[in-house]
Amino acid sequence: MKKSLHALAAAAALALGLALVPTAALAAGAETDGILVTLSQPGAGEISLLSDARSALDEAGLDAGEVVTAEDGELTLEARPADGQTDEQALAAALELPGVTDAQLNYVYQIIEPVDEAAPASDGISPQAQTLREAIRANDPYAQVSNPDESPNQYWLYNTDLVGAWDIARSNKVVTIALFDSGVTLDHPDLAGNLISAYAWDSYYERPLSETKMETGTTDNGGHGTMVAGVLSAVANNEVGMAGSSYNAKILPVKVVNDSNGNTNTGALARAYAYLLDLIGENKVSNVRVVNMSLGGYGDTFADDDLLHDMIVKARNERGILTVCAGGNGKNGEPLTEPCYPGDYEECVSVTALEPDGTNIYWSDYNENKDISASGRSIWSTSASGKYAALSGTSLAAPMVSGTVALMSYAEPNATVDELVEALEVTATPIEDPTYDRTQTSGTAGALDAAAAVQYLKDHVTRFTDVHEYDWFYSSVMFVGQNGIMNGYDTGKGLFGVADSLQRQDAAGLLYNYLGNGETASAHCGLSDVPESAYYTNAVNWCVENDIFHGYPDGRFGVGDNITRQDFLCVIYNWAHKEGDVVDESIFYARPDYASTASYAVDAVKWCLSKGVVSGSLQADGTRWILPTSNVSRSEVAGIISNAINGGVL
Repeated sequence: MKKSLHALAAAAALALGLALVPTAALAAGAETDGILVTLSQPGAGEISLLSDARSALDEAGLDAGEVVTAEDGELTLEARPADGQTDEQALAAALELPGVTDAQLNYVYQIIEPVDEAAPASDGISPQAQTLREAIRANDPYAQVSNPDESPNQYWLYNTDLVGAWDIARSNKVVTIALFDSGVTLDHPDLAGNLISAYAWDSYYERPLSETKMETGTTDNGGHGTMVAGVLSAVANNEVGMAGSSYNAKILPVKVVNDSNGNTNTGALARAYAYLLDLIGENKVSNVRVVNMSLGGYGDTFADDDLLHDMIVKARNERGILTVCAGGNGKNGEPLTEPCYPGDYEECVSVTALEPDGTNIYWSDYNENKDISASGRSIWSTSASGKYAALSGTSLAAPMVSGTVALMSYAEPNATVDELVEALEVTATPIEDPTYDRTQTSGTAGALDAAAAVQYLKDHVTRFTDVHEYDWFYSSVMFVGQNGIMNGYDTGKGLFGVADSLQRQDAAGLLYNYLGNGETASAHCGLSDVPESAYYTNAVNWCVENDIFHGYPDGRFGVGDNITRQDFLCVIYNWAHKEGDVVDESIFYARPDYASTASYAVDAVKWCLSKGVVSGSLQADGTRWILPTSNVSRSEVAGIISNAINGGVL
């Protein structure tokens, strides 16, 4: 096992999924596909930098290609060597060019299919014989079968105790898993409901995944990504097929491979990370905690892929994203012990594969850099055909760990990456395997115990670094956090944001978290600034449909607008008040600034004051003011919500 990341205060923990078939040989040494060139000029725009880069490369006889990353006066792009040059010679030439601050080889990684055990295809119909260990939350047919000798089954839900983790990690909070793979069959009936199809992307060709289908006829050439997606988050509790490990986390599919050979390279992978980070920065996807990737390259040379390594660390440090790696399936039926990157980076978590009885699968790779193990033999999952099939490999084991990270993030949304990794490792069960004993040669902490990991996190997580026991809002923030109503920021730094204003769409989201019961609005609200697909869309639609929130007279909801104290009290009133409620209006008129309340909000404010939902802002002279037009802070919202729930109003 690599050095424990939870012991490194400034370290980053991402995991990338690597799946390498025993019969597929990788090229000796690192294969490369041109070079990557970086230019830096503070204050320069992307267009200016790109022009300079193309001019410099052209003078050197090098062919400039796609932009990989561009920000803050720095640009990295792909380049091809001149005729007769090797990639190494092109690299040396590029480093001599004016304006070039860095350059490296564009490493080639292989996405390789898991082991095909020639299992028959299935249409998802429940088998006649079912071995039901216990009643579980998911009514999906495969999920009811815990016996690995029956087909189809989901024995791995029980071996890893994911069914127990589901019960511990109850939440309406959306968690997103980014899947960097061969794509996903977007219309698979057991996946479509959990896919963020609107932002599905092809980072190799820099186009929406839907356009790739127009070019190739498919959104998953080979079906590898569809198979991984099923283990990650096939729609649970829909009475169809299987249930994904994450219990309905959202999946953002990002295709990273070349259509012709299924390989990828540093440039495409770095663009995938950049695309993901841009979506997060633009609030188009929310609470991304995991990247799952199944690709890799063997040998120490890949350790020099600084650009990919830097993107992994950036995603972890800046956005609290953990990437989970398949550890590798060896070569020609024999396990490999040499490094396999990026999974064997210290910042990554690498997953090896186990038999149904919990022993090591012989051909699963092992070395000191592997981190945890999970079931990997005969795993039924979704196929690109729209049906299901059983395959083996670490590509199937890794998404079980990714799904567990999503469950941990449901339970403790503010957990740092270090805390997530610690929970996985500390609770892993020792592997007892006298036949293939790897206790002295493998770094894995043991077998995944998903329920124990989730519970450990709940018991040990450091909650909200900006909330302290002496703060007036401490108990309120703890209450809304523990009940999954409000969460901190998804930066991995544990911040609640106590003084920050709450925006209208996020107010809808927290009310939906508590009141929505996972329901989907029957229709779009029709307000002009609410898109068809955003992290808040369903919450806003549901709140408008249930008359909790109203839009502006100009037809907007007010996405991005801060919500005022009086408007937030209005939405509480809209849901909770009843005809005939007795209201003590004297409390309202005792507040010095009552006349500042807008006419449309007077009844709501009177009712909320009378019901103890709010008491007013305490001033230095001991009086309490309504401050109706002031923006309501997140800590104040926590107080209002906890007062309303504990007072029996909500």
